[in-house]
Amino acid sequence: MTQHAELHLRSPLLFRFVALGIGLGMVAVCSLALYAIWVDVLPVFGRLYRGAPVVETSFGAFFLIGVISLTPIVIAAAMTGFFTGRKFDPPRASWLARFQLRSFQVTLMAICIAAPVMIAVSTATLLIKDYRPCTKLRISGSRGHMFWVNDDRVCFTPDAYINDHWPCKTVGDRTVCVQVDGHAPLGSQAAR
Repeated sequence: MTQHAELHLRSPLLFRFVALGIGLGMVAVCSLALYAIWVDVLPVFGRLYRGAPVVETSFGAFFLIGVISLTPIVIAAAMTGFFTGRKFDPPRASWLARFQLRSFQVTLMAICIAAPVMIAVSTATLLIKDYRPCTKLRISGSRGHMFWVNDDRVCFTPDAYINDHWPCKTVGDRTVCVQVDGHAPLGSQAAR
């Protein structure tokens, strides 16, 4: 069986395009991770602070913090490959090698330690603040999402959802929705 040369030696142009694609792909993945953290993780703490009747947790989003610490070194490696046409292989004693090692270490610590600790602290805080899991509010197909309620009246099987997963129930000919974000209702804000 013949051994082929590495991609950067066989086809430098293809190697540069692959490196560019990996760099741009990592920027996109990091952007999506930041968005998911902004939308799924940070609101948990805001709703806890405001004492919202329903808190939605997406435990999978906590693990995305590892992507953020990995992004700089992947982009550096991809840009090195794109601009020089060589693979990223810094000398052992260089600052780039230390940066690469620290990036991988921080990523592993974020995924294996920080994310589980954040999940445990969030869950403990929910339990301390007298929130209980409510499986009735789960949106069909929302694996990994858990709804916590501090008022049993808002734990019901909704007919629909609006806005930021506000549950709605049809009562007679009216649709009643529960504002679950902990903010004052719009009508009471306008009256101030």
